[in-house]
Amino acid sequence: MFKRNASGLVKALKMRDAFIYNSLTISMFSMMWFLLFIFQPIAFNGGSIILGTALLAVIAVPFFITYSYLSRAYPWAGGDYVFQSRAIHPAVGFASTFTGWVIWQLFFIAWFGYYIVDALLLPYLYFMSKFTGSGIFSSMYLAMNSKYSVFFITAILLIIAFLISLRGLRFYVKIQYIIFILMIAAGASALVILFQHQHSIVEPLGNINWLNTVGTWSLSWGAIGYGMWSVLNNEEISGSENNKRYSLAMVGAVLLNVIYIISVWVGLKAAIGYAQLSHLSQLWYNGNLTGMLSTIGAPYYTALIALLRPNPILYTALIIGAAVSMFQVIIAIMIGSSRIVLAQSLDGILPIKLATVNDRSHSPIYSLVFDLSISVVWLTLIVFVPSIGPFFVSVVFATQITWMLSMISGMIIASKERNFRIIIASIVGFLLNAMIAVFYIVYPQLGFLSITSTLTVSGLFAIALIYFEIRNLYLKRKIGFSIKDRWKL
Repeated sequence: MFKRNASGLVKALKMRDAFIYNSLTISMFSMMWFLLFIFQPIAFNGGSIILGTALLAVIAVPFFITYSYLSRAYPWAGGDYVFQSRAIHPAVGFASTFTGWVIWQLFFIAWFGYYIVDALLLPYLYFMSKFTGSGIFSSMYLAMNSKYSVFFITAILLIIAFLISLRGLRFYVKIQYIIFILMIAAGASALVILFQHQHSIVEPLGNINWLNTVGTWSLSWGAIGYGMWSVLNNEEISGSENNKRYSLAMVGAVLLNVIYIISVWVGLKAAIGYAQLSHLSQLWYNGNLTGMLSTIGAPYYTALIALLRPNPILYTALIIGAAVSMFQVIIAIMIGSSRIVLAQSLDGILPIKLATVNDRSHSPIYSLVFDLSISVVWLTLIVFVPSIGPFFVSVVFATQITWMLSMISGMIIASKERNFRIIIASIVGFLLNAMIAVFYIVYPQLGFLSITSTLTVSGLFAIALIYFEIRNLYLKRKIGFSIKDRWKL
C-alpha cells in the first residue's frame, strides 16, 4: 500500500458541517424520494414505506460505522477510491469510483436540473397562474415548459454550482447553513400543507407484503446511502478520526431525512388517500395522466401538494427550499467527484494536471472544470437526444457495486487490525447492498433487465479497467515506474 504527497486541500469542515453536508446531499426533496412514492403502488404493492424506511435506517447503521472506520484508516480526499485502491487494487478502485461516482454522478446532476424544473418550478407556476389568474405566471409556465428552457436553466445551475465549488469549501460552508435552513422550512411547509388538508381516513393496507416492503429499499437507499458523501472530503474535515462522532454525522443525517419522508407519506395518504395515490401511479406508469400532471410528466409529491390548493405563501416557501436543496446536491456531487478525480490524478491514473489545487481557494481547479464539462455533455444528450434514456435506466445499480467494494475494503483493513466489530459491520453493509442489487434484477420496473442499460453500465466499467492497464503500461515505459509498482510499496 502506498501513500501520497499532500494534496493542497485544507481542513474546512467541522463535524457539524459534515452533518449538514450529509443531510443536504441526501436532501428531503431527493429525486429518489420522488420515485419512491411513484413506484411503491406499482412495483411494491402491499409493501409499507413506513416500515421499510424505518427498517432500512436501522440496518444501515453498520454501513456508516464502516465508512467512519475507513475514514480514520485513510483520512484523505477521494473516499471510496482511496479505500478500494489501498485495500483491494487501484484498478478496481479506479473502475468502480470513476464509473460509479464520477461519470454517473455527473449524469445525475444534469438530471437534477431537469427535476428542479419539472417537479418544482412548473407545478409552482401552474398553481400560481390558477390561484392569481395572472397572465405573467401562465406565460412563464408556457415558456419554461420546453426543452430549450430546461437546458438553459440547468446549464445556468451547473455553472453556478461550478463557481461555488471553485471558491472552495470555506466559502461553501458559509452558504450551506442558509440552504439547510431553507430546506427545513420547506419540509415544514410541506407537512403543514398536507396535515391541514386531511379529508380521508388512512386506508389500511391489510396484510403487509414483507418482500415488497424490503423492496422499497432499492429506491430509498438511493437517497439514504448518500449520508456517507462527506467521506470524499475526509482530508478537509476536522475530527474525522473520531469514529463515534463521524458515524453520528452520517446516521444523524439519515434519521433527519427518514423522519421527514415517513411524515410526508403519512400526510399524503391522509390528504389524498392511498387509493388515489395508487390510481395516479398506475396512470403515470401507463402514460395516461391528465391535467397538470400530464404536462409535468409524473405525480411528484410536491406537485400533488399543489393540487390541494395550498396557501400560496407556504407553497412558495416549499418550492424555494426544495429548489435550493436539490441545487445543493448538484454542488455536493461536483465537489465530491472532483476529489475523486484529484485522488486518482495524484496516484498517476489520470493526468497530474487534474490534481492542481488553487493556493487561495484550495480547490482542485481542473478537476472541477472536468466535472463541469462532462455534466454539460450529459445535459445536452439528456435534453436533446431523449432516445438515450433506455441506456441509463439502471445506472443506480453501479452505485451498489461501489458500496459493496467499499464494504469489502472494510473487511480487509479491519481483518489486518483484528477489529471484529468492524468486520461484522462491513459484512452487514455488504449484504445490505447485495440485497438491494438483487432487487434491481428481480424487479423489471427498476430497469436492470434492460439489455441496453446493462451493457452500458458494464461496458463503461470494462472501459475503465482497460484504460487503467494502458495508463499503467504507458507510465512503465515513460518513467519506468508503473501504478502497480507504487501499489506494491
